[in-house]
Amino acid sequence: MGEGPGPTAAPRVVHLDVHGRASLDGEWEFYPADLPRWALADAVPTPITVPGLWEARGHLDLDGAAWYRLRFTLDDARGHWILRFAAVMDIAEVYLNGRLLGRHEHPFTPFELDATGVLRPQENVLEVRVTDPPVDDPEHLRSAHGKQGWANHVFPSRPSLYLTYGGIWQGVQLRRHGAVMSRDIFVEPDPDNLVVSAEVVNLSTAPATATVALRTLGLAHAETVDLPARAARVVRWSVGRTDAPRWSPDRPTLHELLTDVHVDGQLSDRQLTRYGLRTVRLDGPRMLVNDVPYRMKSVLVQGFRAEELYAEGPRAAIEAEVRAARAMGFNTLRLHIKAFDPTYLDVCDELGMLLHCDLPVAEPIAHDELGDGTLLSRRAVEAVTEQVRRDRNHPSIVLWSAMNELGLDREGARDTDAYEQFARTLYAAVTAADPTRPVIENDWVEPDPERVFSSPVLTAHWYGRLHADYLRELDAKARRWAGLDRPLFVTEFGDWGLPDMPELEQAPFWDFREVYAAGLAFSRWPSSVARFVRETQRYQGVSDRMQVEVFRRHGHLGGYCLTELTDVPHELNGLLDLHRRPKPIAVDEVTRANQERLPMLRLDTLCHLAGAVLRAPLAVANDGPALADVTVELRFGDTPAPGAPDRGGAPDGDDVPDRGGAPPVTVVHLAELAGYAVRPAGDVAIATPEVPGNHDLLLTLRAGDAVVAQNRYPIHVVAAPHAPYPVRVTGDGDATAAALADVGARVGGDGPLVVAEGSLDADTGAAAADRLAAGQTVLVLAQPAGAEAHYPLPVRFAALETLWGSSVFQFTTDSGALPSLPRRNLLVGEDSAVQAVNVVAGIAGAVFPDEPVVVAYKPLPGAVTGTVVGAHRVGPGRLVFCQYRLVGQVGQGDAAARALLADLVRWAADPPPALVADRGTKADGRAVTYYSYRAGADGAAR
Repeated sequence: MGEGPGPTAAPRVVHLDVHGRASLDGEWEFYPADLPRWALADAVPTPITVPGLWEARGHLDLDGAAWYRLRFTLDDARGHWILRFAAVMDIAEVYLNGRLLGRHEHPFTPFELDATGVLRPQENVLEVRVTDPPVDDPEHLRSAHGKQGWANHVFPSRPSLYLTYGGIWQGVQLRRHGAVMSRDIFVEPDPDNLVVSAEVVNLSTAPATATVALRTLGLAHAETVDLPARAARVVRWSVGRTDAPRWSPDRPTLHELLTDVHVDGQLSDRQLTRYGLRTVRLDGPRMLVNDVPYRMKSVLVQGFRAEELYAEGPRAAIEAEVRAARAMGFNTLRLHIKAFDPTYLDVCDELGMLLHCDLPVAEPIAHDELGDGTLLSRRAVEAVTEQVRRDRNHPSIVLWSAMNELGLDREGARDTDAYEQFARTLYAAVTAADPTRPVIENDWVEPDPERVFSSPVLTAHWYGRLHADYLRELDAKARRWAGLDRPLFVTEFGDWGLPDMPELEQAPFWDFREVYAAGLAFSRWPSSVARFVRETQRYQGVSDRMQVEVFRRHGHLGGYCLTELTDVPHELNGLLDLHRRPKPIAVDEVTRANQERLPMLRLDTLCHLAGAVLRAPLAVANDGPALADVTVELRFGDTPAPGAPDRGGAPDGDDVPDRGGAPPVTVVHLAELAGYAVRPAGDVAIATPEVPGNHDLLLTLRAGDAVVAQNRYPIHVVAAPHAPYPVRVTGDGDATAAALADVGARVGGDGPLVVAEGSLDADTGAAAADRLAAGQTVLVLAQPAGAEAHYPLPVRFAALETLWGSSVFQFTTDSGALPSLPRRNLLVGEDSAVQAVNVVAGIAGAVFPDEPVVVAYKPLPGAVTGTVVGAHRVGPGRLVFCQYRLVGQVGQGDAAARALLADLVRWAADPPPALVADRGTKADGRAVTYYSYRAGADGAAR
């Protein structure tokens, strides 16, 4: 990406096109230091390409100020001139031929400077001082900076991409026009009340009379205005109702408005504005687009790319990205905390992709300078006003967010009067610039209506994981807000999956492969990196889909936004990686979740007993028009589909095994499926397969004979628990003893000692130590934080928390000690109902026990590696521990908990041979690992 120093180039020859415009993009001179302007004449420049961030041009560690310079020639400098910068990050001071033309403080929006009388024929010198305040500079905290410098305490820059960036990162243009020009043209797009407004400004020092002509849809309006010197006036045209084609996601029809300004019979200025006819309005808890209920199926886009860093890439790349999102079933993109290059918005207009656009006010921010009348407030109001005015003619935009998570970095910041004033001020600024769209006041992590002061729209950022506790919590959160008569969107959620990690000869600064691969090798994962990556993508997809289904079961939720479309190193929750390569399994799962109609089961667990009855509530989400003669068929993938099922119920009784009346194929008949609603369909029952293992439960939705949608659940089927071994229980063991008896164990005075779940203290720890010293086996069930002090050997716990950040991936080794779990496999739902809260992150001075069976591995940030289930020699005895919470779940009849507890009892009482790894060296010098089975706990060869 670097560009080396070179000689000063000859002045560029600038030629205007037929519209009086000339691009100044291309090679400029760059001075990467904060020099006095007069010192540029003696300094040696580096060539740099404009547009582009200077970090993307090789200046990765440059913060503060730097200079750009362009020398160019004009044949004719007469007339009125505007110098336009599409965006400069962050602060620009522009000098032309030694004169300061102006200053701009906002990194994402355009600004225009009057160059009339300053340009000269032949050579001109354009100099731009660009300042990129570092993340610890108070000026950064007083600016609307987007995600520059975000969460550097979690993702330090470098290596993360959350740098503070600098440079002339969008195009520069010189334009000649007459004395009066038009600007800030706005088409209010309601087809029943179309209104056009345009500001005309007299740039000359003399009064002028201008005729403004507006033309669109075969209609025209002309108006003559008298303008004093340097004065501006708004021309407004109420077109009224029109039958012209509407813009919609299915038919993204665009129209053009031509604005001509004439002075003294001569064309002074001409502008072409593209727009679409459509409406957006709120109706109680619903949002309507063109009077059709809008169900947000959104994915968040941050606008980072491997080549251009904090920039969106060329048009072809943008088109491919938007089409990829649409192919996954998303109807909306959330453009996150910055004004994207207008090309991105143009593409969405043309392809019919709806947009939820964030404005660039976010953490880190100067919390003590919130309120009204401060420098921060002025800059924030200017930034959001400029962005809204730039983009409000794009019909794809249906929703604004004025701020994102403002107050998250300082506890109590949102409780102050200054915050309230700041929130009201920004909301007022956005609605003043665009009264045609809803506005989110502060895209916040919980609905919290008491701290939303102006906007009717509420948001939630609900991040979680694939386990039953969290899915139940998520469902409870959704139900809690069911009574609101105002829109509520889940505008952030999502889990993580790793991208492919090929070896690179030269890795970029933000690359994570070496760190992740090293952590994975340390974690005792027993297979290849490629397989682990693939399985994390499966986990991500299933987790994301199960969370989407929670949202889709609740019709009062306006929709959801998945974080995110593409990875941002080291934030790996994208469905695509940073290079826009898909994570195929995750993409497939999310595509399934986004179907217009979706049959869903509310499953408390993804693990069930072989040959038993699976019962669950069924619901169908319909985000389209009504359907008639609807059926939902449920069967397992290895169950033959019935030839001609009776749609009034189950297949013929001869095909139904004696499993409590549950058939192998279940068909539910719904007379009608209402449009834009969720239809609860009652509880359903189906017999699970007789063979343990992983099976797909398939749901097929039909309207008549046509298949409308399909869904599937990965169900892990386990054998009936059978552990007929004697055990002894110590601690508060009534519940534990009952659970052990449930799986067939004989609780008494013989066999391995079981430390009851949650009961490890000084007394039970001493009892365990005595048994181990006597050469016996002790099984310690799940214990809370703090109990590690009472283990009979030094143990350290690490918490597994459901927080934003990389997922905790849990996998099995080659041990074979728990036959109810698949070997050498990342767990995707098999343990969803028994998740551990803490894991053993250190034991007897080592990270792992002698035999780790289930390992938890959390990559960055906050990396954790620990053991969920394992065994370790303690003197002549053997300690087996399990941090899965089993006892309560066994009491509720959970199949996974019962199967795992039976496995543990069997393993403690009759251990299988241990799989031991021996490292050696091949003849060619390469390291190799050999696995072999060794003696069991009783010393006998196995």
